[in-house]
Amino acid sequence: MPIRKYAPAAVGLVTALAAPASAQDSETLCGVSGAAALEAVSNHLEGEWVTEFKAGYVVAGPMVIPHGAGPAETGRLELRNGRLTIVPDNPEGVDLALDWETGVDWSFDAEPSLPDGMTATNVPDLEIDDNELEVLTGCAVNDLPRLVGAASIMTNGVSMTFTLPLIVVNQDLLYGFQQVHGVARAQAVMERRPVVLHR
Repeated sequence: MPIRKYAPAAVGLVTALAAPASAQDSETLCGVSGAAALEAVSNHLEGEWVTEFKAGYVVAGPMVIPHGAGPAETGRLELRNGRLTIVPDNPEGVDLALDWETGVDWSFDAEPSLPDGMTATNVPDLEIDDNELEVLTGCAVNDLPRLVGAASIMTNGVSMTFTLPLIVVNQDLLYGFQQVHGVARAQAVMERRPVVLHR
């Protein structure tokens, strides 16, 4: 699942989008908000999931480095004290509690989001963005239920902070990004790549 005690695994997004039921096959979640409605969505999301990470990139000091894909991970979503929590099957994984996001608008862009003044020609565009999600779901990204989780872990003596914003496309598909921030060898490090959870 998304947070590991070492670099997270990754896999292609296209396969993940093809595997689960499409948004057109499930009841739309456009405009779902409010505590009661989101609680009902939480109940539908409990169960077994596969997490796949798409290739992304790492910004380390003055360098921008492609970050390739890797194997999928399995786990489950379960309600703990009223909060959806990602529970990885891998014993080295870290449980991640999620909260509903209702107050901040999100925007997912296919182009890498690099610090001011930085450019990169070796980093591919991320494979899905707001426009494609809107086509897939039939509504704006910020009209869909959204979850966010965050945690900090120590990896080889380095503190890394993980943030995982997820859009609930339907009860069988979540899409978002994993973002990791830390400082290694006196340099700021940031990783960003798409993540898909599907049944």
